[in-house]
Amino acid sequence: MLTVDITTRAPFENLFPVREAVLDEIVKDIRKNGFDNSKPIVLWRKRGLTVVDGHTRLEAAKRARLKNIPTVMKEFPDEDAALEYAIKCQRNRRNLSDQEILQCVSELDKRRTKAEAGAMKGKKLATGVARSSEKTADVLGIGRGKVEKARVVLDKAPDEIREAVKSGEMSINQAYNQTVNPLQGSPESLDKATKEIGNVEKVFDIVRKHLSREQIKELIGLLQQAV
Repeated sequence: MLTVDITTRAPFENLFPVREAVLDEIVKDIRKNGFDNSKPIVLWRKRGLTVVDGHTRLEAAKRARLKNIPTVMKEFPDEDAALEYAIKCQRNRRNLSDQEILQCVSELDKRRTKAEAGAMKGKKLATGVARSSEKTADVLGIGRGKVEKARVVLDKAPDEIREAVKSGEMSINQAYNQTVNPLQGSPESLDKATKEIGNVEKVFDIVRKHLSREQIKELIGLLQQAV
């Protein structure tokens, strides 16, 4: 197929950023040996010949000035299925980096609708989140714990920590630890302390509102014994 007829678009083209070092090696190989026909570009015909897998190979072919490259057509029931296929293709070739895992978790989680989350409460919600983590972990070929840590980073980490993972400067585990246990004296630590102080003050308000002076003294005595 002509390379000019092939389309790239989100979310597939943004899922796994092209690595320049890998791209350069493929370009050199194509110029020397031609395009490897055993690794055709996977296209989704009904989505306008969109590339689902093979973005780096396509870019390498363009840089090597190839006009025609081998392709294979594949159909998917929806974009979710196509996205999972693209991720599995990559993870079957190699171990995904934390940078890529964070991006994949982000894309997969976008497809969890608010309606589904809103329909679940209590134990049902906890069970639903756990199942969602297991499904995402299965697609990525990693443990459920890492998926849950990635979600904490995506949902709660400061922008600079999240961006450090996206740029490959920090692992998901490091980002998670700094998010839940911020360094003493850091802005994150101060924010956390402020929230905790606010919670304690709410407890004091409840105690003052509902207990007598004698009951408060008794409570203080019990707390001192507990310490």
